Amino acid sequence: MIKDLHDYLDYLSSRRRLAHVKDRVSAELEITAFTDREDKERRYDGRALLFSNVDGYDMPVATNLFGSMSTLKELFDGFSISDTISSIMHPKHAANTASMLKGAKAMLDSKPKVVSFSRSGYEKLGSLDELPILKVWPKDAGKFITLPVVVTESPEDGSLNAGVYRMQVFDDTTTGMHWQAQKGGSLHAYEAMKRGKKLDVSVAIGTDPFNMLSAATPLPQGINEFAFAGMARRARTLLAKNGSYPPVPANSEIIINGYVEPGEKRTEGPFGDHTGYYSIPEEANVFHIKEIYAKKDAVYAASVVGFPWSEDGAIGLFMMDYLKPMVSLVNDSIIDIYLPPEGLFTDVCFIKVKKRFPGEAKKAMFSVLGLGQLSFVKMIVAFDDDIDIKDLSRVLWAMASRVEPERDIQVIKGTPTDTLDHTANLPAFGSKVMIDATKKSKGEGYGREWPETISMSNDLIDAVGRKWRSLG
Repeated sequence: MIKDLHDYLDYLSSRRRLAHVKDRVSAELEITAFTDREDKERRYDGRALLFSNVDGYDMPVATNLFGSMSTLKELFDGFSISDTISSIMHPKHAANTASMLKGAKAMLDSKPKVVSFSRSGYEKLGSLDELPILKVWPKDAGKFITLPVVVTESPEDGSLNAGVYRMQVFDDTTTGMHWQAQKGGSLHAYEAMKRGKKLDVSVAIGTDPFNMLSAATPLPQGINEFAFAGMARRARTLLAKNGSYPPVPANSEIIINGYVEPGEKRTEGPFGDHTGYYSIPEEANVFHIKEIYAKKDAVYAASVVGFPWSEDGAIGLFMMDYLKPMVSLVNDSIIDIYLPPEGLFTDVCFIKVKKRFPGEAKKAMFSVLGLGQLSFVKMIVAFDDDIDIKDLSRVLWAMASRVEPERDIQVIKGTPTDTLDHTANLPAFGSKVMIDATKKSKGEGYGREWPETISMSNDLIDAVGRKWRSLG
C-alpha cells in the first residue's frame, strides 16, 4: 500500500517513471518549462519530475505526478470506478446482487477515520514565503498553489468536501480561492454567507495519490472524496483534525489552516490554464491563513497545466471511464461518450447513440447536457452506433455525410458555461450547439431513402486477409 507522497515517489521510481532533476532550477517558470517538455514529448506517458535543488528553498518540488496513463491504470487496478459509483448511487443497476452488496460494503468499510492532529514530525512555518510555490507561466498574476486538496465542511449538515482549486498568492498570509460557483467548496461558502459566518478551510499539499485524485474527480453529490479514496486504496483514509478546522489527510506533507469571509472578494488571475490561454481576471474569495505546518522532510507537490498535452489531460482521459455508465443510466440509448483532449474535456463532447425512434439523438444530447459538470459542454455531437467516436477520421466523415446544417444543428442560448470559457460574452453564461450527425429517417422529416454505406462482407475480408499475408 502506498502510505504517503514519499512512498508514491518510490513507487514511481521503481517503475522508472520518476526523473530526478538535480540541477539548480528556479520555481519561477523553469520548473514549468521542464514539466511541459516532458508532457509534450511523451503524450500522457510522462514521468513524474522531482526537483531537489530549487533556488532559494530547501524543500524539493514534485510535478507531473499523474502524467502517465499507465500509472493511473496501475493505481486503480482491480477497482472499477464506474461499477463502484453505479452500485452506490444506483444499486438496482449493479451487475448483480453480489456487485450491489460489494459496493455498499465498500462504502461502509471506507468511511474515513478522524484523529486529532499531532504536531509530531511537523514544524510550524511563518509564512507562504517558505514554500517553493511556482510561478507557472510568464504572464500569470503571480505565484499559484496548483495542487492543493482544499477541505471545507458544510455549515448545514457537516458533510465534508475536498476539491482541487488553484490558489493565487496575494501576500504572505492570503491567497485567492478559485472555486467555481457549482463546486462543493463554493457551495459551503454560500451556506456560511447565509448565516453571516466565516468558513473555516483546511488545505493539504502533498498526500497519497488516492486522496489527490479523488479530490480532483467530479464525484456525484453524496459521495465523500476521502471515502472514495479509501475504496480505491483498499484502506480507510486517516484524517487529522486541528481544532475547528476541517480534517485533512494525516499523511499530508504540508497543512494550511485558515478561513474565508464569504463576502470578501479580490481580483484573481490571469493564470495560464488548460485551455491554452490565460484566464480572464475575475473576483474570487480570499483565503486568510492562520497556521502552516510542514513535515521536516516535506516535498512540495505541484501541477502544471497548459496547452494539450499535459498532466490534467491524462487524468481527464482516465476519469472518463467512470462517466460512461453514469450517462447510460440516465439514458440507455447512449452507448459511448468521449470528450477529446483537443476539445479541452469541457467544451467538445461526442456521444454514440443507438437510435430506436425519431429524435432519439436529440433526446440523448439534451440528457447529457443535464448531467452535473457535463452541463458545461459547449459543443455536443451525436453519432450512430457504427461510428468509432474516438476515431477522428470516422467522426469527420460522419459529420460531413450525415449533417444538413439547417436541420441538424441547433443553437441553445442562455445556458451555463464553464467559468474558464473566455469565448462567452458574459462570465459562465453563454450558449451551446447540438449537432445530430446520425442517419435520418422518414420519421424525422427526411423525404428520401437514406443511401447505404459501402462495405464488403466479413467473410470476404477475412479470405482476402489470409491471401494478403501470403504476399510477404
